[in-house]
Amino acid sequence: MNIISILITILIICVLVIVHELGHFFVAKRNDVFIEEFAIGMGPKLYSRQGKETLFTIRAFPVGGFCRMRGEEPEFDEDGELIPRDPSLPVDPRSYEAKNQGQKLAILVAGSAMNIIFAIVALVVVALFTGHTNIFDAVVTAFYNTGRFAGLIFQSFAMLFTGEVGFNDVAGPIGMVSMVGSFLDSGVIILLAFTAMLSVNLGVINLFPIPALDGGRIFIILIELVTRRKFSPKTENMINFIGFMLLIALMIIIAVNDVMRLAA
Repeated sequence: MNIISILITILIICVLVIVHELGHFFVAKRNDVFIEEFAIGMGPKLYSRQGKETLFTIRAFPVGGFCRMRGEEPEFDEDGELIPRDPSLPVDPRSYEAKNQGQKLAILVAGSAMNIIFAIVALVVVALFTGHTNIFDAVVTAFYNTGRFAGLIFQSFAMLFTGEVGFNDVAGPIGMVSMVGSFLDSGVIILLAFTAMLSVNLGVINLFPIPALDGGRIFIILIELVTRRKFSPKTENMINFIGFMLLIALMIIIAVNDVMRLAA
């Protein structure tokens, strides 16, 4: 593990997250949702620039980012209690909450769709540089490999649940640094193929019906469509909070496994 591998890993994560959030951004704008902030990174602001409507920011920790839409999240007071919306006030027509279920689904799916598109484009480049002389063959190969990468994700999760592989075999960002170093030694094109695989991973896993992920929110909307009953903001927030805490716990376990594996 060296500083170059660490920096390239951070760059890859940033690119994939930015691509994902741009998907949400463009489709939300297309559906006339007011975007309050588009952030690269998390934590304290390092740089900000006010656009025509949206505040664009770069934050201190280059792992993540977000596209904050008006009315997307419920508001809470200083004690953490949900502030109920005043029913006498009209809903802002440009807020996320004012959009219909179909528009919300399109916005939520757009992040993962953009990751898949990015992967296909990257794999077309890989194919062109690894022996495919025409663009048609390269595109066909790119679609095939994108589907193969997606299939491997489901296969890996199935093996995880059946016990064929354990959490010790799962790598997180720390383990990813080591892999990036290995792929970098094999050349930029191989590293680009690895990046495409990670983009497919991000896109597919983010659609899993897990609370706090886009897939969890999509699942809630689908339940609302079937039952014709809307979840209360308090219930939805509680579901997402529990899911978020479970994801944090999983990330910690994976990080510990990464450190133990590197130490060994």
